[in-house]
Amino acid sequence: MKQLAFDFFNALMPKAPERERGSAQKKQPRLPKAPPAVEKREAFTLTPAFSYRLERAKRKTVGFIVDERGLTVRAPRWVSVAEIEKMISEREGWIQKKLAQFADWQKELGTQSVHFVHGAEIPYLGRPMRLYLDPSATAVFQDKTKEGLRLVINLPLDSDERRVKDWVQVWFKKEAERYLGSRLRAIADRALLSYSGWGLSSAKGRWGSCSSDRKIRLNWRLIHLDPDIVDYVIAHELAHLDEMNHGPKFWQRVAEIDPGYENARQKLKGIYIPTLPF
Repeated sequence: MKQLAFDFFNALMPKAPERERGSAQKKQPRLPKAPPAVEKREAFTLTPAFSYRLERAKRKTVGFIVDERGLTVRAPRWVSVAEIEKMISEREGWIQKKLAQFADWQKELGTQSVHFVHGAEIPYLGRPMRLYLDPSATAVFQDKTKEGLRLVINLPLDSDERRVKDWVQVWFKKEAERYLGSRLRAIADRALLSYSGWGLSSAKGRWGSCSSDRKIRLNWRLIHLDPDIVDYVIAHELAHLDEMNHGPKFWQRVAEIDPGYENARQKLKGIYIPTLPF
């Protein structure tokens, strides 16, 4: 399901009750292993009016998700409906913009959908990579020809698209782990920064994250984007090791790590995860 996910920072949320706030810092309370409670809120008084789905979930922040169902709000159980709707009202213009953008993206996706067949092209580090099905190949591997990059897949030409997609996705994830890991190590070493660990993320609404325990996560779909954009996202997350905010000192640190980040940052603003192949 194609979607956009946006998480607000904790600072934008009302404070949790004392007994829950204290326990949240140590360990999340145990909740029954059942599907999250879903409530559809009708006739919300915004212009134009729209409904939204409310899901109660085990989380610390209030998250907004925009997809073909409209707006879904995922919130902790202790945040009241009145507080949630206040957040929505305060950001009405922003939400309406995202709903309109998603509607446009859905139209675009109708013509941009990738068909996983012989000869199809998938973006790899900002360049087109052509899929090449060859049953005589012994593995899936990248190859460079006079015509450009191609991904050789050891499958018959008439293979089911879903099977081809699965094999291609496995290769791209492995390549993302290799490439992103090498760039993270190189940039961190150059900036004299150390992190406690890193891993791939499959988030639908963010390119990366850095936790208070100095662990970094990078969206594996970055492997589709230009190398300068990849480096900017990595610099962004590394800067959070020194500044866990987005204040002036944070952006100064980003510039120190990646002096040319502003151009890459602007390019990233025009790239939307739901329009990528996977």
